[in-house]
Amino acid sequence: MVTDTPPGMEIKTKQNGLPPFSVAAQWPRTAMNEQQWNIAGQRWAILRQVYPQEAQAWVEAAICHQKCGNHDTAESLLRTAMEQFPRHAGVAAAQIRHALICGKMEQADQLARAARDMFQRNLQVLHASAQAAQYCGKMEEALALNAQARTLFPEEPQAWEQYAELAMAAEDWPLALKRWAEVRVRFPKIATGYERAAVAANHLGDDRLARQLKAAREFGHQWLESLHQQNPLPAEEMKAPARSSFFSFVDLVLTKAKMNLKSEASQNYLRYLWWLIDPLLYMTVFYIFFGLILHRGGDNYLAYLLTGLVPFQWFSKTVQQSSNSIVAGKGLMHQVRLSPLFFPLVSIFQNLGKQMLVFIMLALFLILVDLPPTVYWLGFLPIFFVHLTLIVATSCLVAMIVPFIRDVAYLVPTAIQFLLFCSGVFIPLESIPEAWRVLFLVNPVANILHQYRLIFVHQSWPAWELLGWLALGASLALVFVLLGYRRLKSTFPRVVLE
Repeated sequence: MVTDTPPGMEIKTKQNGLPPFSVAAQWPRTAMNEQQWNIAGQRWAILRQVYPQEAQAWVEAAICHQKCGNHDTAESLLRTAMEQFPRHAGVAAAQIRHALICGKMEQADQLARAARDMFQRNLQVLHASAQAAQYCGKMEEALALNAQARTLFPEEPQAWEQYAELAMAAEDWPLALKRWAEVRVRFPKIATGYERAAVAANHLGDDRLARQLKAAREFGHQWLESLHQQNPLPAEEMKAPARSSFFSFVDLVLTKAKMNLKSEASQNYLRYLWWLIDPLLYMTVFYIFFGLILHRGGDNYLAYLLTGLVPFQWFSKTVQQSSNSIVAGKGLMHQVRLSPLFFPLVSIFQNLGKQMLVFIMLALFLILVDLPPTVYWLGFLPIFFVHLTLIVATSCLVAMIVPFIRDVAYLVPTAIQFLLFCSGVFIPLESIPEAWRVLFLVNPVANILHQYRLIFVHQSWPAWELLGWLALGASLALVFVLLGYRRLKSTFPRVVLE
């Protein structure tokens, strides 16, 4: 006996009102999604009493009974539904599919013909009729019915998926791959366009294409098509040079980073504005504490503070988000042959995309506080690229260590906080005793913040010698990290599962 009720149902019934059927239907569908077919069937039974005018309550209840093996009950439900809703195409289509499930091919064929006479231009009926024709061995009729569905409903993925499945049923794997490619172009977010195509690729013995298709489900069909454009030959004839593989990898990283940015923005009401609001709030807190409460600095202290905080926040956020990226990506690593370097690089470029807007906001602020652009701002480009090299080297190094020593991930935030107070973010370089300044600038983060302040606040050229040594050190560190990834490439998939 089921005693639970849909959320809000009891309250609304007492008020002589009911929630919309689409809302109430989520109650049994939740059980269906969890494959709790008995519970779902009982819930549909309750909704049939509350919403007697809704044919879908009968159809989906029949599906639940089919899953439980209660075919007689399912047939009885559909027969009753057809009596109550004789002009409902969904009920007619469900009857056809039920006959196919029960192995009653002739009955399914008869029901399909009767349904088409009654509903001549209905997608559900055409789809079920094509299924019936396929199961009865009438492939030409199935293709003709499917073609009619695709012509009448070109924007519905159901018809195009069936078009590809017909090729799968005929075991024409090259044709199936071609049709699934068309499905992906028309409906890039439909998972079956990638999953079922991967099955066809496996049947052809093309494991590499199957892995690419599985990866493309997450990274988008554009990336997959770009691979095909670069490697148009069949798999057995394909010998892509290392240069092509490198650009394919870079394209994959950029595509994934772009998709992550869009996904991140879509989850917020203010969307892309949060990329500006978040650092603005962060900087406001520190200015209130150090500038207004502690009365640190003097003229242009706010500009001095922001030119330190903005680059430092870019460094800190990227390193923290990248640190656990390889461990977080272990599922994909075991599905697709990807370099572990892929995962931290996605986080790096994802944060780079947001940081460009923050730098633009910083430039506008400097103009407002009477620090307009000068020729010295040209020094931003070399500083920026050295800074980016430092971020890539540090982020990839930490991400490489974490799978082997998981505790490092917990130390990263503390280390970042330590750097915040040891890199001159809040205090001018001039306040440090001259004897200690060289040692202070050995800290690469302090060095890079000093360079930004030279061009933006002091309006002078960067300290080229200091910047050069930093560029050399960051480049050597990056080479060391890349060699480490190359050496440990085959070890990561095993380590991340331990």
